[in-house]
Amino acid sequence: MPAVRQRVCRSARLQADARTRPKAMELPPNPSASRGRGKSRGRGSNPACNQPPKAAGPKIIVHWTRAQDLHRTDTLVTHLTTNPSDARTLFYEGKKTAGSSTEERPSGRDKGDIHRILSKLIFENDSEYSALYAEDPKKFDVSVGNRCTA
Repeated sequence: MPAVRQRVCRSARLQADARTRPKAMELPPNPSASRGRGKSRGRGSNPACNQPPKAAGPKIIVHWTRAQDLHRTDTLVTHLTTNPSDARTLFYEGKKTAGSSTEERPSGRDKGDIHRILSKLIFENDSEYSALYAEDPKKFDVSVGNRCTA
């Protein structure tokens, strides 16, 4: 005999809460200054905390795998093959620092710096994204980081 799937019944209060609850990325309607009963460590109010975040601008989707956009991936791979210290910094999984056979130093001190350098290398003179890169290079740093992990 097949198992019978029971329907979940919700009370009227839970249904009302589900309708009025803010969505995952929305701020509550009236943020309160105090969060709990703990000691107050700050003095006065911080108006920057009570402001909603400023608009991040349009979402940028970088195409890496279309036939006309493969030059971006090629530039990324070429840089990582000619600079093995950067590749080691980005992809090394060990807990201790990786020993290098040569005395090369990575382009940056951490993954974020290397992503920044790679995004500048790829997008600063790109025909499609150079204007958007000039406006907000951090978005392209994230795009390069996502591409490195994909």
